[in-house]
Amino acid sequence: MRARRRRMRVPAQNCAALEDVQAEITTTAMNVTEMASRLKSLHVELTQDLSALNDELGGFRTHTNDHFTKLRRQTQDQHNALYRRLTDLTLLLEHLLQKPTP
Repeated sequence: MRARRRRMRVPAQNCAALEDVQAEITTTAMNVTEMASRLKSLHVELTQDLSALNDELGGFRTHTNDHFTKLRRQTQDQHNALYRRLTDLTLLLEHLLQKPTP
C-alpha cells in the first residue's frame, strides 16, 4: 500500500500579498520587454555592420583584382620584351658565328 502524501499547508501570514506578486510580474514583464528591445536594437546594428563590412570586402576585392590585373599585364609585357631581346641576341650570335674568321 502506498502512503498518502500530505500536502503541506503554509500559513497565510507567510504568503506574499497578491498585489506584491502582481507588481513583481509587471516588473518582470517590463524587464523582459526592455531586454527584447535591446536585443532587437543589437540585431539591427549587427546587421548594418555586417552589410557595411560586406560592402568594404567587395570594394577591397575589386581594388585588389585591378592591381593584380595591372601587375599581370606589366609582367607579361616585361616577359615579351625580354623574349624579343633574347631572340635578337640569338640572331646576332648566329650571324656572328656564320662569318668567316680572317
